[in-house]
Amino acid sequence: MRVNFNIPFTGDLTGMHDVELHIQVVQRILEGKPEQALRLLSNYYGVVAPDLRVGTVKRHRRVLGCYLPNEERIYLSKSEYLSNPFIILHEFYHHLRTSSGKKRQAEKRADQFANTFIEDFNRFHDSLHMTSD
Repeated sequence: MRVNFNIPFTGDLTGMHDVELHIQVVQRILEGKPEQALRLLSNYYGVVAPDLRVGTVKRHRRVLGCYLPNEERIYLSKSEYLSNPFIILHEFYHHLRTSSGKKRQAEKRADQFANTFIEDFNRFHDSLHMTSD
């Protein structure tokens, strides 16, 4: 049995809990709407949404994605990564840190940030499957 786990989003972030945000963001990315996910994240955290481009950047050609602070832009090396929550969220974390004035990047924390969203989404998705069986 296929379960539809869409959660309607009204655009109002007041009262939204972290887990709800995590589910919404991952869902948007998986649906191929990463720009919507980035706007949702940016509104929630009170920062300007980063631009999103597919392509490579000098000195970063071997990575899946990278964030360039001077451009406020996330680059993904392949278009298929536009629907990869881990890469999008990892790079958004770098945008968030830069926007808050922190210069030193923290790869481990970026990984943890992304994984928290994905784990919350998976728990929600798993709980729906359990109730539909």
